[in-house]
Amino acid sequence: MKLEIDEQIYCLEAVQKASYRFIDRLTILITKADGRLICEIEAVEGVEELFDANVANFKRELLDQQLRKQIKDETEPARNLILAYAFSRTGLQG
Repeated sequence: MKLEIDEQIYCLEAVQKASYRFIDRLTILITKADGRLICEIEAVEGVEELFDANVANFKRELLDQQLRKQIKDETEPARNLILAYAFSRTGLQG
């Protein structure tokens, strides 16, 4: 099965992370072409009967990973500020 993903909506990092989460159930080969990420998906031996359910779950995981990345990017300045403040109070800076 081939799943074409628009790179303007989902980034490579999200696709890779979602693919890794399903490494025990799906074999996913990721390639790029014309602004799209193409996932060639096959069932891992022994779980073929759950292929459709696993692909549907992979799509949900893909959205989850993309949203996690967006939140990470959006909150990075605040996280850095909190870490800088926390370490400035430890006496570790010279």
